[in-house]
Amino acid sequence: MKDSLRTNSFAKFKANPTSYIAVGLMCGLFLLLVGVLAFISPSLLVIAVPLLALPFLFASHVACYYLQINQQISLSAYARYFMGFFRSQFRGSFRGLISFLKSLGFYFATIIVAGITFYLIFKAQYGDTFVNSFNTLAFQYMNNTEFTYEELVALLEDNNNMLLTFIVYISAVAIPLSMLAFIYYISFSSLSIYYRANVAFGAAALLKMSVGNTFARHRVEMRKDWFSLNWPMLVLSFAGMIGFGLLDYFLIKRIDLLPTFVIVGGVALLMFYLPFYFANMETIYKKYETHFKEGNQEAIETILRRIQSSIDLSEEEKKNLEASLRGQDNEDEDK
Repeated sequence: MKDSLRTNSFAKFKANPTSYIAVGLMCGLFLLLVGVLAFISPSLLVIAVPLLALPFLFASHVACYYLQINQQISLSAYARYFMGFFRSQFRGSFRGLISFLKSLGFYFATIIVAGITFYLIFKAQYGDTFVNSFNTLAFQYMNNTEFTYEELVALLEDNNNMLLTFIVYISAVAIPLSMLAFIYYISFSSLSIYYRANVAFGAAALLKMSVGNTFARHRVEMRKDWFSLNWPMLVLSFAGMIGFGLLDYFLIKRIDLLPTFVIVGGVALLMFYLPFYFANMETIYKKYETHFKEGNQEAIETILRRIQSSIDLSEEEKKNLEASLRGQDNEDEDK
């Protein structure tokens, strides 16, 4: 089955390689541009990712989807798809906040492990000099005592940037696992985009319930299919993080920018795989399309039971309500 998925995905790509490559490269370059904002301030990513990166990624998914029906993709159409991300119908397509919180868990877990490891390394290398500097910083932080800017800079730069290097190394090492997790979580969740795009209309709550039902029942198999097709994307992302980190360490030699180079490296090479990635995601969705519709049917029945239990409906009222809820599926089937 996995070989069949690969064959179907590659056939889909070969049917329109120029358009897939154009969309993939454009999306990759845009994600790289967003990543570069981290050089100005990493905190900008908290705003840029949900307001720029995810909507553009969403627009790329939709653009590639319309390629299947030979619909030309213009810049104006791309702009409409970009804005479509903010419609209630597509709310939660990437589960951005949940994906971020999950990846943040990986970040802090890695911070703890890396912190202990580098503490032992730096203690062995610098001895009491490092321990005293570390304890000073930790004491001030634990007691909520404010440093003056000059005092903090002096402490971090003391002994050839010893403490700054310690903090930067921990941050840089913690980024890859959390970033790979974030890429996976938002990508896996994006499978629902294709189902949402096929629904003519419908309440956001019903769509969310339909998608949740499908993921709950088929998550394990869907996850296997995702990894079987998209593992090169994670490899390229990790290779980019390592490569850009080494570039900074050996050539640019800006130790304070090491975490930023790792972040940018995490998206720098993705453009070379995104054309295949979009075809992969469409192929995976097609395999589970019937299951998504079944998830919608289950959601409708759940809503009907809840309404019936709280409101005494006649058989005719129940049928009318059910017909109204099923309307979106009927329109979809008539397309």
